[in-house]
Amino acid sequence: MTNMSINRRTLLTGAVALGTVGLLAACGGNKKNETNSALGAGDDISKAVSFNPKDRSELKEGGELRLAFEGIPKNFNPFNTNGYTSGAIAIQAAMNSAYAGGYKYDYTGKPSLNTDYITEYKAETKNGVQTVTFKINPKAKFNDGTPIDIESVRAAHRIFTAPAGEYQVTDAPMWKQVKSVEENGDKFSVKVTMEKPYYPIDGGFVISTFIHPALVDKKLFNDALVDKPLDKYWAGPFKVENWDVSQNSLILTRNDKWWGQKPLLEKISIRSLGEAASLAAFKNSEIDVISASSQNVYADVSKMSNIDIRKGSALGVGDYELNPDKIPLPVRKAIVAGINREQIQKIRFEKIGWNEKAPGSMCFLPLQEGYKDSYPTEIGEDVAKKILEDAGYKKDGDFYAKDGKKASYELFTFGDDQDVKTTSQFFSDQMKKIGIELKIVNRANSELTKVSTERSYGIKSAGYGITTNPVDSAYYFYRSEINNGHGKELDSLADKMMATEDYKKQLEIATELEKRHLAEVAIYIPVYNGPNYQACKKGLANYGPRLFATSAYDPDVWINAGWEK
Repeated sequence: MTNMSINRRTLLTGAVALGTVGLLAACGGNKKNETNSALGAGDDISKAVSFNPKDRSELKEGGELRLAFEGIPKNFNPFNTNGYTSGAIAIQAAMNSAYAGGYKYDYTGKPSLNTDYITEYKAETKNGVQTVTFKINPKAKFNDGTPIDIESVRAAHRIFTAPAGEYQVTDAPMWKQVKSVEENGDKFSVKVTMEKPYYPIDGGFVISTFIHPALVDKKLFNDALVDKPLDKYWAGPFKVENWDVSQNSLILTRNDKWWGQKPLLEKISIRSLGEAASLAAFKNSEIDVISASSQNVYADVSKMSNIDIRKGSALGVGDYELNPDKIPLPVRKAIVAGINREQIQKIRFEKIGWNEKAPGSMCFLPLQEGYKDSYPTEIGEDVAKKILEDAGYKKDGDFYAKDGKKASYELFTFGDDQDVKTTSQFFSDQMKKIGIELKIVNRANSELTKVSTERSYGIKSAGYGITTNPVDSAYYFYRSEINNGHGKELDSLADKMMATEDYKKQLEIATELEKRHLAEVAIYIPVYNGPNYQACKKGLANYGPRLFATSAYDPDVWINAGWEK
């Protein structure tokens, strides 16, 4: 595995929450690559992908790809906290590949320069001073004609380092360590000097993000793209043909201002549909792809003809996230100890034939270098009850209480996926046996970012994308800044990790950080990684379960996707 990453965490929604992990990829396929079990270190990683790879010469020129994504956010600014979801990022790669422009990745996580945006790159540390120099492709322009040059790098620096509250922006710890952004000969040659070394620096925000200079306007950044995909501020192989806000329907067509390779597809149409509506649309031949990782969908599409079900590993982790502002630490520790993740997995996956060991990480896939199981070993109902009682909780009827407060919390779920409902009800029933009350509250997928930002949940069922770099992920999840001040005692370990140049040692520290956070802070409960089963219309090529080569990591997915001749 490479040590490079896009350096951001994707909040998974809809079919990739604790329901059906896999929205970041779609369909494709080759039966020899099918897998029904999670892979571990040293396994043949090609078994984790299935996307019907074809040379462009074998595919038709033109045609339409019809897709459905759950929970397209209201805000079309992918850097905005209210617009940063897996569905949004997958779509953005088609119409705004400048969003992650510097690098692209193959399915193993191996990086290469995305020469549509970057033609040269060098990072070095001398006498304790770290610098990054790179050259931007002078052909690169935003759709309104604004050049992608040093000003788009400065815009990113300004936005990501602004005082809290000015911009509704996703977290970017690397940018906060940037000392200066300077011309290195001309406006397309950039030199970035870091305040202190940040490792790994390759593939990070410094070159992976270009933001239109106009978006430094706070009102524009925060509000202007709400229900308005203003692609004049973007650059990519496709442009917005139409956005129907009432129908949550988006139509993209080839962008005549795109300087890179011409996409094979003429049009991509995207609808925002829940699982039931997506299944109906797929069965009626209204869309070409559907996630088949849930029991209901899998059972239905398995009976259909003229489709392929391609099977791969999901690039994510389904989790339960405990709100430390609402749930005291002893209760959080009891939930971590008492949850039966194996039974949840059995309920969720047995009928679709998927097998995996309960994950021990929010940051690593088991197939990645450095993976170790960081989950506490002291688990079970009796352990959970003892944690509560040792902390002064006493039974009051069915549930524990302390200082007049019952251990009762709201469990937020999102969307209409039946698997989410079934597993969440099991989780609630299980916690009742321990003496903790969970009241299930269901919300629409579109509300996930709002609920997350407002922190109105007690527990939420959700999920996050796994990046190519677990170190970056650990730094995201386990700093107190991300967790509303909780876990400050581990911040020094997180900082030590990012200041360590040796990548193998970084991975070891990441594991230590994760293990301690699970045991001592207890906010994130990794439940499963899951499969990426996708059903698609026969003939769709270069588009499917691709592990790290999702469109978010490789915008060429949208350029090379097409229909067989």
